[in-house]
Amino acid sequence: MKLSRIQAHSLPLVTCLVVAGCSSARMDSQWLDRSFHDGLAAGARVFVACETAVDSLRRLCEDAWTERMRAEGIAVVRSYGAATLPADAGNDPARIDDAARATGASAVVRMKLAQGSHAVFQPGPQVGFGIGGGSGGFSFGGIGVSLPIGGGGVSQRQEMSSSTTLTDLGRGTVVWAGSARTEVDGDAGAQVSALTRVTVEAMKEAGVIR
Repeated sequence: MKLSRIQAHSLPLVTCLVVAGCSSARMDSQWLDRSFHDGLAAGARVFVACETAVDSLRRLCEDAWTERMRAEGIAVVRSYGAATLPADAGNDPARIDDAARATGASAVVRMKLAQGSHAVFQPGPQVGFGIGGGSGGFSFGGIGVSLPIGGGGVSQRQEMSSSTTLTDLGRGTVVWAGSARTEVDGDAGAQVSALTRVTVEAMKEAGVIR
């Protein structure tokens, strides 16, 4: 089985909501098994399981996948509504795959969501002055100097990240994996939707969704 890596790249996305404001999401990295030539075409059936500490986000995530995949003609079985998934299955990949097979799905999408923060340096205000001019038929260029007048500071920026895998149940192996992130801007549901959308677009670009 030939394995390969896809070079990390950014897929910008801006989703603006009247109430929630705007959110941007981008892919950080992705990997593809190049020997996987089938892809998910219209008519396919996929089992989706989102993993997060907040149950409402899990349901929002799986609903978002249902909406995105429906636009591609792909049917989705959500884990939170699947009678085949035992309540104590937790995040066990093997038990999730078994539950997915019982629903007739050909593949499993697993998306892990995490919220965190990172430090951002904010420089202080600047002051500048310049020298320029000339006389007696001679001229010389200007010199500009800019100096900080404040200490600046460091602030914490909130973000949500995702890690997604696509498992082909026929092979029993992961055939695509990718990670994405978005800055959190008030509405966590909008961030989940943005992460789902940018991930689906990356999977389409990689050819695992046709």
